[in-house]
Amino acid sequence: MHNTEIYSKINPKKSGHKKYWIIGIFVVILLLMIGGIFIKKDDNKITYITSTPHMGDVVAKINATGTLSPTDEVEIGSQISGTIQEVFVDVNDSVTKGQILAKINPEKINQALDKYKAQIDSAKASLFSSEVMLEQKKWNYEQMQKLFKATGGKTPSELDLQNAKMEYLQAKADVQTKKAAIEQIATDMKTSEIDLKNSVITSPIDGVVLERSVDPGQTVAASFQTPTLFKLAQNLKSMSLIVNVSESDIGKVKPGQKVIFSVDAYPDREFDAQVNRVSFASASNDDNTNNIVSYETKIYVNNEDLLLKPGMSVNANIQVAQAHNVLLVPVAAIFYEPKNSSKQTKKTSPSLMGKPRPKATINDSKEIKSKTSTIYILKNNLPTPLNVGVGISDGKMVQIISEDINTSTQIITSSTTK
Repeated sequence: MHNTEIYSKINPKKSGHKKYWIIGIFVVILLLMIGGIFIKKDDNKITYITSTPHMGDVVAKINATGTLSPTDEVEIGSQISGTIQEVFVDVNDSVTKGQILAKINPEKINQALDKYKAQIDSAKASLFSSEVMLEQKKWNYEQMQKLFKATGGKTPSELDLQNAKMEYLQAKADVQTKKAAIEQIATDMKTSEIDLKNSVITSPIDGVVLERSVDPGQTVAASFQTPTLFKLAQNLKSMSLIVNVSESDIGKVKPGQKVIFSVDAYPDREFDAQVNRVSFASASNDDNTNNIVSYETKIYVNNEDLLLKPGMSVNANIQVAQAHNVLLVPVAAIFYEPKNSSKQTKKTSPSLMGKPRPKATINDSKEIKSKTSTIYILKNNLPTPLNVGVGISDGKMVQIISEDINTSTQIITSSTTK
């Protein structure tokens, strides 16, 4: 038997104390390891990303999309039915007021006119004969009346006198009937003359041909509605841009405001325009599920160089407010909050770093709804809250109004940990 075993048997209490010491040492080591982890975690440092304000200009904009259209657009149709005989213009041709655009074959109209001319000549000749007969019947009746009075009613007889009167009245009625017939023929003839005039289709304005929907030999029918043959734009040097502005923004839009827009055809160029009219009535929305209410806004566009075409899709920015030479900071500064801020919500990230609002949600000035805000400036390497006035924003920079800030103030926009 070894000495150790003999000692253990002789001193059992001392052996048990040794086990407790070993366990205690193990617990202390474990606590030191855990404590080291927390100490190391607490030693993580927060790095604050800052920006200094600068003086500059800022413009608040409302984005809208729309389509270009001519300021004045005229549809040219045919008021008569017939076959197109000739077409004299094509798309993009410039036209002047009164210029002939097309002709409808006038053959049937001319035939009708010839017929009416013959009818009216015949009717006039017949009227002349009836008028001669009327004069004879009238003279005969008047003579019989005189004779009847002179003889005291003996000659002619009352029956002969009545017959003479009837013949006179019939002759008079015949003249009136033939005059009415001549008037009807004249009316029909006038209609054919108008049709003949309408067979020549002319431009009512000075402008440009946008659409042509007719060719020689084509038959047009004007029985129920006037068919459209041409579409003209009065003047493409000035155009209209129609956009729909949401009800949340429409109160900021006023006639006369500047508009900057672009089109896909010229991606590297911006065009200037001006708000012309804001509709009082809301625009209809085909998608009734989103319940979005918008208002049609008409924008005047100068197109002197004729680069812009009707129907082009437009991405426009309406400048609703602007400020010059003001103190500006990044928009991120308005939305930054340290984790230990009293304004922090339960949704705040559990990290020690501040959580600025994601830039992707900051589209324009409407994101900043309050006229005051709390920002954080860096003092002694710590974030210090400061209440400031908030002015105009363009979505990237925002106007700050405060006597406690200058162009050297370090304003926190975000933070990171190491």
